[in-house]
Amino acid sequence: MAHGKPYEFTSLLLCWILCFIMMPSNNAYDGLETRKGRIYGRQTEHSIEYLGIQYATANRWQPPMDLASELFSNRSLEATSFGPCCPQRDTGIYIPKQDEQCLYLNIFTPFKISHESLLPVLVWVHGGGLISGCSTQSIPLLYNGTNIIRHSLQQPVIIVTINYRLGIFAEMYLTELIEENFEWPTAGNYNYLDILSALRWINRNIHDYGGDPNNILLFGESSGGRTVVDMGALKGSSNLYHHIISQSGALATSLFYSNMSFALQKSNEIVEQLNCSSHESASFLTCLRNTDINDLLMVYGNRPLKSVIDGYFFSYYPSLAIQCGTYNQNINMIMGANKYEEPYYPIYPDMNSEFAIFIITEVLGRNRAPTVINYFELNNCSSSVNDTNRCCDITRFIINAFISCGFHRVYNNIYLKYDREDHNLFWYNMDCNSGICPKLSKEEGAGLCLHASELPFVFGTESDYRSMNPINCTWDNQTRIYSNKIISHWTNMAAYGKPLELWKKYHPSTPKFLQLTPYHEFSMESWNNDCTIFDKIEQDDLFEMFGSDI
Repeated sequence: MAHGKPYEFTSLLLCWILCFIMMPSNNAYDGLETRKGRIYGRQTEHSIEYLGIQYATANRWQPPMDLASELFSNRSLEATSFGPCCPQRDTGIYIPKQDEQCLYLNIFTPFKISHESLLPVLVWVHGGGLISGCSTQSIPLLYNGTNIIRHSLQQPVIIVTINYRLGIFAEMYLTELIEENFEWPTAGNYNYLDILSALRWINRNIHDYGGDPNNILLFGESSGGRTVVDMGALKGSSNLYHHIISQSGALATSLFYSNMSFALQKSNEIVEQLNCSSHESASFLTCLRNTDINDLLMVYGNRPLKSVIDGYFFSYYPSLAIQCGTYNQNINMIMGANKYEEPYYPIYPDMNSEFAIFIITEVLGRNRAPTVINYFELNNCSSSVNDTNRCCDITRFIINAFISCGFHRVYNNIYLKYDREDHNLFWYNMDCNSGICPKLSKEEGAGLCLHASELPFVFGTESDYRSMNPINCTWDNQTRIYSNKIISHWTNMAAYGKPLELWKKYHPSTPKFLQLTPYHEFSMESWNNDCTIFDKIEQDDLFEMFGSDI
């Protein structure tokens, strides 16, 4: 009995210690004081995640209203869960909750930050054809900044992921919208306006999170990769960022842009399917803005969004903007693509000429396709029963050349316009040969580097952008080494405006790219495609679209 109280005290003390150790880390975290107020993030082993920060308000078919200078409500914000995604149709990828008020960003910082030594900032722009996608898509989270931080300890960085408006909520181009606001005499391109708003928020506030507003890299994939290149041609984008990485962005082609008359025609076709066309101008817009979200999504469908060259906000698409001297100068660039960008190759390796022509028409459009089909003699690609895979090989070559010639066009225009040798321009080609993640189904081509296959490696995330489940494989040591090497190049680009030393600059006289292949050392390879046919098609299309204004 004499030892009862000490024993009880020891038990209570042990229980208290265990409870303290097992307490969620969020409870022990005291938040971060910023100029907008105190913010409470979600603490992990390697990072603090500040999630669901609203950077602007989105009124339907109006420029975003910046919140960069607004204080948090009650001078504090619980930033431990993601904000909603922007409205979109189901395209087979996992998208959580949606809402028109979707202009949120997420900040991932190393666990320990210093305001004395500010870190480079990487801002992610998701893909999805500008009609789908979200910064928080997939389970596990694909665009997980914490994973980059975890695997970039030698070069600490801050990651920001953002949402922006999509599809019909980004594209609508109507005379009534143009005339509605004399201070902003254009319409459409609301996705670009959102991204610029996010960049203004980051420039004003990222210092509080340990980030350097004077060292910001934009990186994105697919339509996000094209978008980060487009940024340099937009009114008001100057000095908001300093480097870009474009992954599979299909650049410098008029295929993804429209003139004002085409944009007006397509928007009016959408309006005709709604019950608003009989209204007068002001009530007409009110009617459109009161139309149910699902009705708008149904009418819009899954048509690809084309950015409007409006002569005011977006005067020229990037390749022309460079030629005209209106593109942001001194932007350091990495561009590249995957070996099998078009997913049909592995599914139909023995495709016939009819299917090959169908693919080229789908990718290049009805106007462009016939010239390319005739030039490469696709009609005769499967004349021999024993040589049917020749159609697949030629199709793959055409699409890869189409994409790589776009990179070539942008880089060559920079050299021609500015005639300098100190450009930091870099080019890559990525392969993920069989035996390495991400592994897709047999029908999709297991182990082949298809469009978007690089995303898990860039983020170091065992996740599939299409899925609600973990990716269908386990990362072995070689997979992790491959991913870490890519992350190192990306973070070095953010820190210094160039990747690691192995990667040599692009030069038009001897164009080379870095070959990223698992189980092999990365190596510089020569590029010798002939872009004559693609350059000719591009010039003809531009003249047809914009006439003598180009």
